[in-house]
Amino acid sequence: MQHYDVIVVGAGPAGATAATAAARRGAHVLLLEEHTQIGRPIQCTGLLSLRGWRLARLSDSLIVRGITGVLVHSPDGAVYELGGDRVRAYVIDRDRFDQALVERAVKAGVTVQTGTRAVELGEYRNGTRTLLTRTPDGARQCFRAPVIIAADGAHSLLAQQAGLPRPKKILLGLQAALDVHLRQPPAGEGVQSRRSLVEVFFGRRWAANFFAWSVPAAEGTARVGVATDQIREARACFERLRQEHHHSGRILSYQSGMIPIGPAERTVTDGVLIVGDAAGQAKPTSGGGIYTGMLCGKIAGEVAARGALSGKTHARFLAEYERRWRAQLERELSLGFRAHQILTQLSDEQIAHALKLLTIPALRKLIERCGDIDYPSKIAHELIKRPRVWRMIWPVIPTGLAQYVKSVYQATTARM
Repeated sequence: MQHYDVIVVGAGPAGATAATAAARRGAHVLLLEEHTQIGRPIQCTGLLSLRGWRLARLSDSLIVRGITGVLVHSPDGAVYELGGDRVRAYVIDRDRFDQALVERAVKAGVTVQTGTRAVELGEYRNGTRTLLTRTPDGARQCFRAPVIIAADGAHSLLAQQAGLPRPKKILLGLQAALDVHLRQPPAGEGVQSRRSLVEVFFGRRWAANFFAWSVPAAEGTARVGVATDQIREARACFERLRQEHHHSGRILSYQSGMIPIGPAERTVTDGVLIVGDAAGQAKPTSGGGIYTGMLCGKIAGEVAARGALSGKTHARFLAEYERRWRAQLERELSLGFRAHQILTQLSDEQIAHALKLLTIPALRKLIERCGDIDYPSKIAHELIKRPRVWRMIWPVIPTGLAQYVKSVYQATTARM
């Protein structure tokens, strides 16, 4: 049996960041990945905020292109453009991004083992846990560590075996990299500007209870996908989107994956921390989890190393991880999940009605100046501070959205 101070299961951004953070604090760390190649299969659009990019601190060679704005497609066929004046996010080369994070972990002293699946978490005894793994050829290994960090995805086996709750809701995401040619832009709009805009599609025709997307990637390609809680409809929605908006562009690669939204009620138990998708730390408004996963992974690694090296690995000590990540993200994730719940209650007609608010110049200006893909509730915060704009939209805002703004106001005043 091999012994480590900290074992991290899952070498995505959350797991790799956790492993690096633990190693940099003196822990002997093992990072396990069930797939044989880091970063494959790709299960993410690879759209990262500027804040997330600064947190990653990797080579600019991993950036595919900058994104300046968004084209919002309404269920009624209307299209609204927001932003476009400056870079607000990056499309990244996702598999190389993951590989770079793991390379950094190795430089920090982490031992990496690929093609190794965690299959059984042992009970917490004498301040440690065992972990049984299996390779594709059936070989088994047993490891032991005071702290195990589970970054093994939305259906985390380790979280289940540790008795920790699951995320509140899980969506199905389907995405393909397509060989496409840019559609002719509207009169007066340059092709280059179109290549820096993400497109999002709302409505049941595209993706019930969430949205579909088209993200420009490498020259001549786009990452096109849908996410929905209507599992049986997902493939038909994707094909409809591909055929109607990309002229049946040739599929270069195809991926599917689960998107957990709504954080788990507990993310810590004796000798175990869960992080990233395993903890439901993706943003409920977009499904993005790179930034939040890295942020929480760093905290998890720091706390795990401190606990392992001090011999304090019980849940009471490891709860520092829970307190710290929730202090930074819980309010935003809770408000985001509330916004998602409201979206599921709106008809296509109500969504279209709400999106027409984007024609109000004062509201558009507010969104373009204050919009934040990591902290989208900032728009509601700013709206509350501007009674003139609020009075303009109040008569026509759907009831559900008004309730969301009220929730943001209540959350804000509760912290004062």
